[in-house]
Amino acid sequence: MQGKIEIIEVKKEKQYYFAKINHSPFYPDGKGGQIGDRGFVGEAKIVEVRDDGLLLDREINIGEHAFEIDEDRRFEISQQHTAQHILSAAFEKIADLKTVGFKMGEEHSTIDLNGIDIDDKIFSEAENLSNKIIAECIIVEEITTSKEEANHFTLRKPLSEKVEGPVRIIKIGEFDESACGGFHVKNTGNINLLKIINTEKVKGNLTRIYFVAGKRALQDYSLKHNLIEKLSLKLTSGISQLDEKIEILIQENKEYKNKIKKICEYAAPFIVNEIIKTPLIVKEHKIIYYKKENDIADFISNLVDLNEYTLIVEDQENSTFIIFSKKINCKEFINRLKEKYDIKGGGSEVRGNIKGKISLDQIIDNLK
Repeated sequence: MQGKIEIIEVKKEKQYYFAKINHSPFYPDGKGGQIGDRGFVGEAKIVEVRDDGLLLDREINIGEHAFEIDEDRRFEISQQHTAQHILSAAFEKIADLKTVGFKMGEEHSTIDLNGIDIDDKIFSEAENLSNKIIAECIIVEEITTSKEEANHFTLRKPLSEKVEGPVRIIKIGEFDESACGGFHVKNTGNINLLKIINTEKVKGNLTRIYFVAGKRALQDYSLKHNLIEKLSLKLTSGISQLDEKIEILIQENKEYKNKIKKICEYAAPFIVNEIIKTPLIVKEHKIIYYKKENDIADFISNLVDLNEYTLIVEDQENSTFIIFSKKINCKEFINRLKEKYDIKGGGSEVRGNIKGKISLDQIIDNLK
């Protein structure tokens, strides 16, 4: 879609520019749970669409400009939105579960159902019914009517009393009728496919359904298929045996970890005996240092007399230090360091964690 718009005001907003426009042809982000349009105004790329204007990636002059809306994106949005109507209707018909929230994202969409502890069978049945409706290639009608006439339709969700003026109803055959101002396909067959990809309990009494449809569903299938193919090759296993093969590897990994833990526990006393022979003396502190390279460090602190020594363990891989001591209050010490250095951390009186831009020498200097 192309045309002309008039920009009446431009102001900088962080790294972007907000352009206020007259008579916007763009669909705003977040309206009705739907993501918004994208495209260009002149050479400027649209980053976000708001009710009163656009967020652009570069500055633009006030006045008239040519614009272009990404029609492929609009079609993809249409696939997700009509799929949501179908999926919500399917849950209501199968299990009397009502949709109380909808949000479309750039990668997936979600609906919130008014129930918890939903049987997996319900998810499968709703997904199957949705794909049946999609495969039947039912005409999707857009009907604009008055509020009074709209109440004669079998709407899945009653109209709000706040609604004024004309009402747009999306009618999917005899399957669903819903008031909606968003983008929709012309035929359910345009959606191609719907897939539920995850579910979770939210807000205490709701179930959130994550789903993809249309192009997104095909991309999701392709991504997961390629991943499974790679795993199958790496594990020299047929796809149908992957689950069993992975379970065996997980169990073997647990056994190896237990063996390593026992070895580390056995070796720890010998290492402690070595490192306490040459402590660094700083005022009243005897400081011993250990560079964490394995699980042995987890046992060392239990063997060091923290009334006599301050133990500093460095984990270079994660850029962290762990301090053990009963000669200083570790929590207070780290709070003092946070005032001087770009670090995060905390802990208790006898143990503290530090993460960020600080060296071992700087820690020791602050113990002086």
